[in-house]
Amino acid sequence: MKKIKILILAAILLAQIIDLSACTIFTSSSAKNVFAGNNEDMCTTSTVIHIKPPKDGKYGQILWGFENDENYQGGMNEHGLFFDGAGTPPVEMTKEWNLPAYDGDYVLQGALENCKTVDEALNFIKNYKMPYLKYCHILLADASGDAALIEWGNNQLNFIRKGDKNYLIATNFNTTEASTIDGHCYRYDIAKEILSKGKPSLENYEKVLSLAHQEGNFCTVYSTICDLKKGKVYLYNFHDFSNSHTFDLKAEFEKGEQIRMLRSYFSPSFAEQSFRMRNDCISGINRIPYRKVTFNLISEKQTPFDSLIIRGSSVELGRWNRTGITLAKKQANKFSKEIQLKKGALMDYEFSSINQDYYPIDKNGIRIREITVEIKSDTVINIHVSDWKLRKK
Repeated sequence: MKKIKILILAAILLAQIIDLSACTIFTSSSAKNVFAGNNEDMCTTSTVIHIKPPKDGKYGQILWGFENDENYQGGMNEHGLFFDGAGTPPVEMTKEWNLPAYDGDYVLQGALENCKTVDEALNFIKNYKMPYLKYCHILLADASGDAALIEWGNNQLNFIRKGDKNYLIATNFNTTEASTIDGHCYRYDIAKEILSKGKPSLENYEKVLSLAHQEGNFCTVYSTICDLKKGKVYLYNFHDFSNSHTFDLKAEFEKGEQIRMLRSYFSPSFAEQSFRMRNDCISGINRIPYRKVTFNLISEKQTPFDSLIIRGSSVELGRWNRTGITLAKKQANKFSKEIQLKKGALMDYEFSSINQDYYPIDKNGIRIREITVEIKSDTVINIHVSDWKLRKK
């Protein structure tokens, strides 16, 4: 039996910083349409899309989440069964859960592989222990309009249904233990206001996601809108709701299995690039592997100093502090430094003398300013400097 995987990335981070609000998930239905949507709020943009065609009796599905994380954050299968999870403050979980661990990647992924409806999914997952519900809850929806919120509260497993409402919403509070739902979360109230008055549509869902998105160090890194009846997913990157990428699952399955970085479906934006270089918490995610990066600076002329530093936006380079990282002098005019950086990190950097009184210039006499690089593999970076210029006092 495989080792149980009990924590999704969002739950781990939210357990550490539970005072931060994050993630908005919702579904609603009408006689003609059934939609589900979510904002994924996190401190890293290391996100992926995984498309798995039907195979060996398992239903085809599209999944989204974080690179190198053990479990995907959400997904939808070919029959319109959808799930996504949101972190919550920890709840009491002392009652014995005498059930086996799921023998697979993640029980919700197992539900997408084997189930068509919410009822089928609930009957599937209730056979396994889900200790991660201490830190999160999970919303399920299907193409018929049925939906359920799975959470642990009052020290038991709960399935919260839509009842007489046409919508179901999950943000970052445990609805079973909340004294009231209304007014408990501003993002919940935004979604409720729009979903209770309007029919499910791409436009209304974009409005909810846009009004509920977050910015700053812990921001909306991707969003999805799923048309559960038509088998389509509309993907949005880094809270930009003016641009989307559409997946038609039937057409995607014909291309075979695909795993791609989520950002690869979009043109680079300044906002995301700046976040990746200045705020992304990728350095703190243990599951993402390091890559060896060697910096070599070769100066054509004698350097007017004996020590050289490299400063940059990554944590490993000091987040642009003044001291930076000292390079070792290998030869008269060659300096080198080897450091470990996370795969997928995007950073900018520059060289200067230790006191920052000299800066490098190229063969045209132009100052060599910040250089940007994305770490994809072990990398050797060679910088050739024509001369050094004394900074004006």
